[in-house]
Amino acid sequence: MTDESEPGHSESELLKMLLDVRDVPCPVCGYNLRAITSTNCPECGAKLDLRVGSTDLKLGPWLAALLVVGLPLGFLVGAAIIGLAVGIVENNLEDLTIAGGLLIPVIIMAGILAMLIRRRRSIWCWPRWRQLLLPLLLLITSVVITVVVLAVIGMML
Repeated sequence: MTDESEPGHSESELLKMLLDVRDVPCPVCGYNLRAITSTNCPECGAKLDLRVGSTDLKLGPWLAALLVVGLPLGFLVGAAIIGLAVGIVENNLEDLTIAGGLLIPVIIMAGILAMLIRRRRSIWCWPRWRQLLLPLLLLITSVVITVVVLAVIGMML
C-alpha cells in the first residue's frame, strides 16, 4: 500500500521514516522502536504496521453503560433459570410463573444491551456530557426495572 501524497514510498518505508525520528514503543513488548531497520520489532518479532489512531475516543462511559445494563441482565437471567429449575423439579406452577414473568425485563434489558452494542460508533461521537449521562440514566432504568421485578416477585410469594 502506498501513500498517494508521496508516490514512491511504501507503507513500510513510511513506517521506517517515522521511527527514524520518534521514540515509539512496540505495542506488544514496549521495546523502543527508534531507528529500526525492518517492519518487525527486534525484541519480540511482532509485525508492525502504520496506523492512524485517535486520543479522543473515550470508551469509559460506553463500557460503564454496558456494565450498568449487563449486570442486572445477568441477575435477571440467573433468577429466571433458578426459578425455572425449581419450578420444574418441584412441579410448582408458582415458581414457573415467576420465572416466566422475569422474561419481560430480560427482553427489555437485552434489547437495551443490543442497542448499545449496535449503535456504539454513534454513541462514541456524542458530546462528552451526553456520553456521561447515558450510564447514569441506564443505571436508574436498571435499578427501577430490578426493583419492580423484585416487588412483583415478592407480591407473588
